[in-house]
Amino acid sequence: MSKAASSNPAWIEKYADPQMDRLRHTCDPLADAVAVRMDRKRPSHMIDEVYARAKTEGGPFQAFIDHAHTVPDWVDWDRIEQARRVSLAFANLRATSLLVSSLVEGYSLSKAAHVLVATGRLHQDVLRRIYETSQMSHNMNVPGGLRPGAHGHRTMMEVRLLHAMVRKYLRGQGWDVALYDEPINQEDMAFTIIEFDYLALRGMQRMGAELSQDDQDAQHHLWRYAAYLNGVDDYLNTESLDEEIYLYQRIRDRQRNPNDESRLLAHSVITALAGQPPFNLPAPLLYELSRLCLGDELADAYLLPRNRLWQRALQLYRAGNRIGALAHYHVPGMDRLSEKLNFRLLQKAIRENLDPDPEKRAFRHIA
Repeated sequence: MSKAASSNPAWIEKYADPQMDRLRHTCDPLADAVAVRMDRKRPSHMIDEVYARAKTEGGPFQAFIDHAHTVPDWVDWDRIEQARRVSLAFANLRATSLLVSSLVEGYSLSKAAHVLVATGRLHQDVLRRIYETSQMSHNMNVPGGLRPGAHGHRTMMEVRLLHAMVRKYLRGQGWDVALYDEPINQEDMAFTIIEFDYLALRGMQRMGAELSQDDQDAQHHLWRYAAYLNGVDDYLNTESLDEEIYLYQRIRDRQRNPNDESRLLAHSVITALAGQPPFNLPAPLLYELSRLCLGDELADAYLLPRNRLWQRALQLYRAGNRIGALAHYHVPGMDRLSEKLNFRLLQKAIRENLDPDPEKRAFRHIA
């Protein structure tokens, strides 16, 4: 895994505290301007309304649509195709890393974690929220899934609008800006992208599977575009994986403060995942995987239990992942086979764990 050049003068100045503090009081003006004019519904229904009102009213609705449908000049669709294929080839391991490592580490940022507690979005009905996240990733990783109008692109717009409605709700409930800063602010949004990119890659590496540097860079390119679609300000939308790692270190140093809410969320996710498809892994192994990815300091802060028997099994698990990564890069056809198999397994798991009626889902489409 590439390491950030922490002495880069441009990054040191760019991500200094005064700039970062300003971005903790900046949200997503385009999405927020839409949300203030709408009633909360399922995200898929709200996006339908946004498209309809863009045609009849224009204004902030059309501005939101225009931004989401404008592809930045730097987007390279070949790199995004490369990234989505490698994401599918390692989909099971990547999803495990995302859930027991990336998202769990995100809860250590106590101000951001308080949003989830205040809305009940993760410690209540945990599995449904997890499968909705899987639905988003799945829709992004089909061929052309992030092109304007495709299912993945639409799902990203739905997520963006959902965040704006959460901000509107929390402000209406008397959110304490002086204590927690703005809810789902730019710094928090940037860290969410880091969770799906760098922290997911780091977790995969610690579990035995390291992607080539070229594939890591392609992953960053995909998530850079995803950040744009999700309303992350260009100032925080990093141009390289090294810069993203540096930004991760800055946000971690500024915001990490695991507390009781952090522990509640971490244990809620891990216990909810135990024995569930497509992973079907027991809770003790999930706790050991989380500890491996997070490191002992944060794992101890979360009070993650240890299990010596599963620590031994973990070594076999890591060895299997190393072999799988070698096969991906050196056995002809293995990458394609893994892509097809993982696509079917994840699609099946999502369909079986979300409402069969598309109109009752948060995000309507399953690609």
